[in-house]
Parts: sequence; structure tokens; C-alpha cells
Amino acid sequence: MDLLNTSISYNIDGTGNTSSVIAGLRGEVEGRVTITANITIYPTDLAEGTTFDDLSKKQLFALATKKLPVALPKLSYSNYQFFVQNDVPVRLTAYSDLSSNGSYISLSSTLDQSDFKDKPIGSIGYEDVKSAVKTILTQEFPTS
Repeated sequence: MDLLNTSISYNIDGTGNTSSVIAGLRGEVEGRVTITANITIYPTDLAEGTTFDDLSKKQLFALATKKLPVALPKLSYSNYQFFVQNDVPVRLTAYSDLSSNGSYISLSSTLDQSDFKDKPIGSIGYEDVKSAVKTILTQEFPTS
């Protein structure tokens, strides 16, 4: 998955020092999965002796990109809906999100029968949706 850096936001503390950075990310897999994320980078994420002021936009984006796959397995799915054609379910869209440790991730996925080898799409449940999305994400982010 190619990720795009959509924003960099610096949080400045009362002494004028950068206390954290929020990097906005967006990526898509062939119209099947779309991820929008705001990943917070903390001083503990930096190499020893490095400050936020030492890092370029590209370096901050790289740090956020590294944190994204670690957070993806923690996504919770808020809902999914079927799309029906001639009274038969043909695909579904699932929505998931995560808000944790100052980071926010929103993921939407469009799945069809090819994502559910062992069951008709009309009989899949919550765990089936999670497993199908995990399969796609594991291909894109081998560590997730």
C-alpha cells in the first residue's frame, strides 16, 4: 500500500518545545481498503539524542508509517453493510476505527465473495469480516 503524507502537526508545550507530532496518512488498496490515519509520534519514538526539530517531514512521515502496522490489528469494527443485487448479497462494506494513545485510524473495506472462500457472503459474520480484512492488511503490511 502506498501511503500519502496528508499533514504534519506539531504540538508545542508551555516552554516552546515540541512535545509530539501528529502525522496524517492516507492509503488505498485497489478500491478495496482505504485507510485514513492521524498517528501521534512521541519523544519515546525518537532515537536517543534526537528531537523533533532535528527531523524532516520525510523522517516524521517514516516514523508514523512504521507505527501504523503495529496499530492495525487493534482496530474495532463499528459496522458492516451488505449490498444486494436481485435479492442476493454481492458485496459488503465494513467500517472500523481505532482511537488510542493519541492516534486515530479509520479504515473502510469493500469485500466480495472472493474474500470468503468457505461461506456464502450472505452468511458471514463479524469474525469473518475481521479475518478477511486482516488477510488484506497482512499482504500490504507483513508485520500487521
